[in-house]
Amino acid sequence: MGEEIVPKEVFARKASGLVREAGLIDAFAFGFLNQGPAIAIWMLLSWGVFLFPSGHLLGSVFLSLAFTLPGVALVWGILGASMPRSGGSYVYNTRIIHPAVGMAVSFGDYFIWWLWIVILAPWVADPGLTTLFGMLDMVEAAEWVKTTVGMFTVATIVNVLGYLFTFYGLRWYLLHQKTVMTLGLITLGLVALILGIHSHEEFVAAWNAAAAHYGSLDYEGMIEAAKNAAPEVFNPAMPLLFGTLGLMVVNSWWAHYGWAVNVIGGEVKRPQRNIMIAQYGAIIVPGILATIFAVIFPNLVGQDFMKALAVADNAGIDGYNMPFPPNFVGVTRVFIDTGNALGMILAALAAFSLILADYIWIPMSYVAGSRIVVAWGMDRMGPKWFSEVHPRWASPIKNLTFMFITSEIGILLYSIFPDWFAGLAVTATECVSIWGVTALAATIFPFRKSVRSIWETSPYKNWRIGPIPLVTIGGIIDLIYIGILLYFFYTNPGLEGVTELAVAWFIGLWTFGALWYYYWRWKWKKEGIDIDLAWKVLPPE
Repeated sequence: MGEEIVPKEVFARKASGLVREAGLIDAFAFGFLNQGPAIAIWMLLSWGVFLFPSGHLLGSVFLSLAFTLPGVALVWGILGASMPRSGGSYVYNTRIIHPAVGMAVSFGDYFIWWLWIVILAPWVADPGLTTLFGMLDMVEAAEWVKTTVGMFTVATIVNVLGYLFTFYGLRWYLLHQKTVMTLGLITLGLVALILGIHSHEEFVAAWNAAAAHYGSLDYEGMIEAAKNAAPEVFNPAMPLLFGTLGLMVVNSWWAHYGWAVNVIGGEVKRPQRNIMIAQYGAIIVPGILATIFAVIFPNLVGQDFMKALAVADNAGIDGYNMPFPPNFVGVTRVFIDTGNALGMILAALAAFSLILADYIWIPMSYVAGSRIVVAWGMDRMGPKWFSEVHPRWASPIKNLTFMFITSEIGILLYSIFPDWFAGLAVTATECVSIWGVTALAATIFPFRKSVRSIWETSPYKNWRIGPIPLVTIGGIIDLIYIGILLYFFYTNPGLEGVTELAVAWFIGLWTFGALWYYYWRWKWKKEGIDIDLAWKVLPPE
């Protein structure tokens, strides 16, 4: 790829120190788990129904697949195979568009991974453990984990586990990842089984029995209370087509986050094949799961009651006194008798489908964030320790430790002042930054002279439809998909996708990232190292 023409001193190290330890299943699992299947299904059946009640659930799932399979999966699959290095969007955008742009986008990317630790580690407490304890009738425990001390304690334990499972190298993380994925699929499958083997009549009877036991609203009472609390959910003004397109925004949780595979691209075996397969698998499998629940859940509970649950979950309903949450996992509790050991186990396993899906984002964020910084360091975009990798464990220990210390401070602030983070909705800015810029990079990749040597060695350079490279077509499809998401983020305040705080943060991060690039470029030129040569080739493996 032309590395031989670049002086050795251009890069910080002769080799990254990272090792290709991730096989096909590992790469797939990284992308699949970043989609957060159980959390994504909860979002679709609760938040999605609440915001876009006129939409067709199953239709939105199929539309999402129709855009993401030829779009994001193809884009990131080809980019990952053409530039098989860890660091994700940073590597692609610095080479294809401009290093200042790539650095700016990557600063935002790192911030998002860090923010996931800060926000999602407390989520293990609430809604994770609150769901578990609620389903087990442990009301006091459920209340404690929602307190500042309880949330901080749980989140800190989760953060320590995430740090330790990545500290000793990717091998230990991958083993942990497989375990969590297996347990997550088993527990989510159990939820589907419980919901799927019962009829609508059985659900109504079970709900009414539980309502009588807990002094809560019965089936018809829930619907009436929800209609009074949020009449717009039952009489939506948005037409069917727009409602279905709007649901695609919520579906993006399981349909567009498989791109994370590429963050460990330099550690995937046979990347030219495995990254592409992993990208498609990371969309197809959660798409199948979303299809299953989009069919069985409304058929079980009924369309109006599904809307009532969505209102209760997102806005609250007076008279809802059930100890378990009003979502697709919580309602399995009406079929489970927790008066015996088997019932307690089943209820706990159902709740763990959500807990596991949330928990794995913590160690995954450590892996992703640390690899991004290593990529910066290899290009001399930062101090020497950015690129340091422990020779025994092939792990960027200093980067991981920095992320742990700063995220722990963030978790403390989140536990005390959660409202501070309420405006940091990052999905819309992520659409513009990481997704949008990278889709643009993929679109122009075959036509950029600066990366001609990289494109010429790509295993997918001959994939074309007529004269148009397939990566360009995929990039255009992905840009159209992202445009649809952005339209709803900007026109639907309920999505909270565009806030003044989030926009200000990202403008600040992008600006700082660009200035960071120009500072280090100036510094190394002053010392006689022309790092401009680095952007024409890939960094060493």
